[in-house]
Amino acid sequence: MIDIETITSQVKRNCDISDAKYWGTYSICDFLLKLRDLYRTEKCIRPWEKIFKEEIDTWISDRENLWNELNDKEFSSIIVDGSIYPPFEVDKINADLEKKCLVYGAGFGIHMKPSFFVADLITKKTVEGYNIFISGNEYVRDLSVYPAMLQDRNIFARTDITRIILWERFEELRLKGSKKPLVFAFSKYGVTAEQEPTEDIYSHISMIAQSEVETYIHHELGEAIEETKLGNEWMSLLSELFLSRRAEIFARAVKDILSDTSEKGMIRYIIENNKEGSLGFYLVFLRGYRRLLFPEIVDAFQIFTETGDWELIDNARRNGYRKAEEYAERLLSLHKKHKKENGWIPKYIEQDILDGLQ
Repeated sequence: MIDIETITSQVKRNCDISDAKYWGTYSICDFLLKLRDLYRTEKCIRPWEKIFKEEIDTWISDRENLWNELNDKEFSSIIVDGSIYPPFEVDKINADLEKKCLVYGAGFGIHMKPSFFVADLITKKTVEGYNIFISGNEYVRDLSVYPAMLQDRNIFARTDITRIILWERFEELRLKGSKKPLVFAFSKYGVTAEQEPTEDIYSHISMIAQSEVETYIHHELGEAIEETKLGNEWMSLLSELFLSRRAEIFARAVKDILSDTSEKGMIRYIIENNKEGSLGFYLVFLRGYRRLLFPEIVDAFQIFTETGDWELIDNARRNGYRKAEEYAERLLSLHKKHKKENGWIPKYIEQDILDGLQ
């Protein structure tokens, strides 16, 4: 018999090992926010409910002690109903867990941090040859908060994480001087800055998350398609960028824009389904190098809010794709030219591309 507590305890250990090894990859501010969110998740505390300092301080201290114990440990196998699987064998693990309407996700995020979770399985479907698992309530997870994850031919879309991300933006909306894309996005779902954080608005944002998670699925579909085009050379490039945070984040930003602007990507899906709220949220989350790489969508969005002309958005998408494709080709060219120079690839990227970008 499959016991949820036994499964989650095994996965939690791997979550803790991942956090122990990779927590230093986050900025201090981001790290503290992720700790706070994970604490709320584990203690089932609503976003607007008070966190008591003494209690969270004790929790953090205990977590740090645990990480010290696990820092040199290897990820454990997952045992399901007597069968033993490697932790990234998601197909076989899920073949068993689906019987209990559960889903297990495992993959790699930024800085190649392993990420794991176990959640209720809402639905499973196939799109473009990929298995799409849409999950609900999460029983265990690591510090990472990805609304969707791609692993091999599987895409894990996480409504719980999407809700957490959207709630943070709702709190931002309630501040004076909220930016236009944020106001626009929430207005399309009937949410205003004047609304107070309550159980009703929590339920409303949970419903928004169910809608928005579909757009993240199409980001992952776009990524899968573009990854195939880029080939193994791209993965080799990423593996050599650990020496430069700037170079790695830029390369991932290029890949993200390619994915979003792909013919099967997020923006195309938004256009085809007239998802104005999703378009607004796309602008809300377009930051850093991705915003520098894709200014066309910013300009197009400003006009769109007045005209509702989706052709402007599609033209911006096409232009964004071409530009991201050019940058990807430049990165691959640098890699092919200098890959025998151990550790020098990030330097060439910074000199040849990044120094002239900003």
